Parts: sequence; structure tokens; C-alpha cells
Amino acid sequence: MPGPVSDHYNSIDLLSRIERALGTIDRTPDTVTIEEIAPLEEFHIGARAATAALIPKLELKSSHRALDVGCATGGVSRYAANRYGCAVDGVDLTATFIEAGKTISSWLNLTSKVRLHHRNAAETDFEDDTFDCAWMFHVGMNIEHKGELFSEVKRVVKPGGRFLIYDIMRGRDASTPLRFPMPWASEGSISFVEPVETYEDGLEAAGFAIHSSVPQSDIAGAFFERLAEQTGKKPSAISTATLMGDGAGEKSANLLAAWQAEQIMPTAILAKVPG
Repeated sequence: MPGPVSDHYNSIDLLSRIERALGTIDRTPDTVTIEEIAPLEEFHIGARAATAALIPKLELKSSHRALDVGCATGGVSRYAANRYGCAVDGVDLTATFIEAGKTISSWLNLTSKVRLHHRNAAETDFEDDTFDCAWMFHVGMNIEHKGELFSEVKRVVKPGGRFLIYDIMRGRDASTPLRFPMPWASEGSISFVEPVETYEDGLEAAGFAIHSSVPQSDIAGAFFERLAEQTGKKPSAISTATLMGDGAGEKSANLLAAWQAEQIMPTAILAKVPG
């Protein structure tokens, strides 16, 4: 599924760079733990702290089968499977993310619980009512037609199931153009950062009932405070800089500037399939 979005994220040597990054903390694929590799994989504002704070909203059980929309290398998928014992299917457009994610799952002995698929999130190929719940973390910024995505998620989630969105949305200043590159886009043609109302309208049009919609200012504030402290310093190899590759520093600086100018606000929306 080549295209400008997958091209932005693709890196032919990603797994090799991850393996080299492990060496910086004296770990190998045989010895690394799920917590040690988390800072590299949690490719969203707040990283593992955000995951741990937000995933409980889904009320996961060991009997559940969950869908991770835009899973990247599968960090959130593995966290959920390891923490709650559920089965997780992740889908992502970027082939190198999926390939690396499958290998990392094997390192952590989670291949029986986590299955990653190279697929379009708007056309998942799963049967109707397959999943007990779904989530997507920092995905909608790359999707122009969010309603199509929400309709697909609604189709594959069972009645009564929950859908958790955690995305970068427009902040108080919703009109000033963002500066690129950003972590999710090299330039503006593949960036679709929208106000929270766009998400809410799309979810309701797809048939979801919105349970809550909350700006995550505390999670974001703590994250950006740490990011500001790292300005001008070489980032750790065990960080999302490894996923971002060349230009990671500029992408992070532009993201920080957008937050400081109140152009963006990471927001979590919890929706439910009626039934």
C-alpha cells in the first residue's frame, strides 16, 4: 500500500536501528523487556504514561478481542495484551512498522496475543462485529475522510463495544497553519489535524454515541515540559526519535512550538456502539 503517508513513515532499516538502540541500554532482543522498549514504541504525546491512563477507559478483559487502528510497531497493542490478557489485532499502512512490530512481539513472547496486519484502517477486511472494542492513538492526523474510518470501525466492533480515540486536534488557535515537518507529516498535504467537533460529528454520523470528550492538557503539559528540557540535546536512541529517523529534532521542535502557541490540543474521545 505505497503512498505519501506510508512513505513518510517507512524506513527500510527500521528493525536494524531498533536493535542498535537496544545496545545503548545494554539489552538484546533476548533480554529487553516490554517496559524498556516502550519509550521507543509509544509514538504519541505522553507515551506510556498516556497509554496507561487512557486504555482503562475501554474496560478490557482477558476474554476480549481488540482492534488497534494505526498500530505502528504495536506498542499499545502489546501493552494491552500484556496488562489485560486480551487478544489484539493491529492494522497499519506502513509495512516496515508491521514487520518490525511482529519481530518485537516475538522478542517479548506475545505473538499468541498480538497479531499485526499491513492493512488500510478504512478497509480492514475483518468481518462485521469481530471486536469487543477498538482504539486509535495519534492516527486521525493522517486521515482526511475521518467519517469513512469511523464507519469501518463501527462495522467491525460489536454492539455495546467501546472506541477510544486519542489524537492531536486543533487547539485554541485553530486557524494559524502548522509548521512542517511534524512527526506525522513531512508537509501539509498529508496532515489533517481537525477540531474536536469534526471528530464528534463524524462519530455520530457513523452511528456511535459519544460518552466523553476530554482535552488531555495534563498529560500533554508534562510531556512537553520534558520535551522542552531536551531541546538542543541529542535524543536517546530508546525514544521515538528512532521511529522518526532523519529530522526527528526538527519535527519535535515544530510539535513543541505548536503546543506552546496553543495550535494543538491532544484530546481523548470515548464513544460506544449502541446496543
